[in-house]
Amino acid sequence: MHKPELARLIARNFIVVNIGVGRFDKNIELAAKYGVPIRLGIPAIAILSPRGKLLYAMSEGQFANAHAMHYAVFLKFFRKWAPQK
Repeated sequence: MHKPELARLIARNFIVVNIGVGRFDKNIELAAKYGVPIRLGIPAIAILSPRGKLLYAMSEGQFANAHAMHYAVFLKFFRKWAPQK
C-alpha cells in the first residue's frame, strides 16, 4: 500500500523489519516468540518498544486480508501505536 500520508507516518515513527516466512517454514520461532500466529495470515505485525519490549502483537490475523482493506484502517492502526511526541 503506497499512500503518502501512511508512508510518512510509518517512516517517522517505526522501524519496519520484514521477516520472510517462506511457505510458513521459516522464522516460525520468531513469530511465536512475539505471539504472532502467522497461520492466521500474513502480513502480521508486532510492535516493540525501542528497548525490544512487546507492546502489541496481531493475535487474530487482523491484516491477513490487507490487500482488500481500505488504507484508513492502516492509518488508524499506526496512529494508535505511534509514539506520543
